[in-house]
Amino acid sequence: MSQGQQNPQYAITQSQKVSTIFPGDYAAADEGSFYTSYIAATASTAVALTTLALGNAHPVLAIQNMWTTASGVNAMNMYLRYIKMVYTVVPTSNTSVNYSLVLDPMPVKLTTVGTAMSTPANVNGNSGIASIASLTAGVNVAAATSSTGRQIGYGQAVGSIPVAFDEHIFHFGQPVFGGDQVGTTTLQKRVSVPCCPVVIAPQEWFTLGLFGASWAADAFNVQIEVGWIERPQGQ
Repeated sequence: MSQGQQNPQYAITQSQKVSTIFPGDYAAADEGSFYTSYIAATASTAVALTTLALGNAHPVLAIQNMWTTASGVNAMNMYLRYIKMVYTVVPTSNTSVNYSLVLDPMPVKLTTVGTAMSTPANVNGNSGIASIASLTAGVNVAAATSSTGRQIGYGQAVGSIPVAFDEHIFHFGQPVFGGDQVGTTTLQKRVSVPCCPVVIAPQEWFTLGLFGASWAADAFNVQIEVGWIERPQGQ
């Protein structure tokens, strides 16, 4: 009990009681394992993103887990929790926004590296544990998925042309944020996209690619925020 005092809601017996005080993300944050990174606005590649292949070749977000396998049991996995993406300059040709999620263990994934996102921040103000993850957004150009890579997600975020300040939130595993909405003035939308849990192993890459129907070569700008947990495998 807190402060060593008896909680009157729990009867005194000889059995042991377990109460979860900080479930889920708060438990990870409390131990200094939850991080965020963001980028205020970054331009996309001006490519006709009409097919899945082109979306994977020009990912709007690329993340590499910089831990090495040589670190042994101390190497950290990255457990994605959410990606929040807000359009500040929208594409004008596409009539839908589809997405693709890829994991790839190849050592060098990007042939053209986009804009570095902010240094990962530990959300626990009392923790000095730092992340060494690498996150880049915008004008990324990626090599084809290797023979040991895998596409782990695919679907449609929205079946309409985006408008300025549309917000797409990709949830990995249990949802982090809720409350989809459509604005009443400019039809701005907040759309939640449920995705599978994603574990980025040491030295592995994760990419988020976008593509859509009739998507011509028009650039767009997005704000991106990413939240994740870092912990040793299986702990």
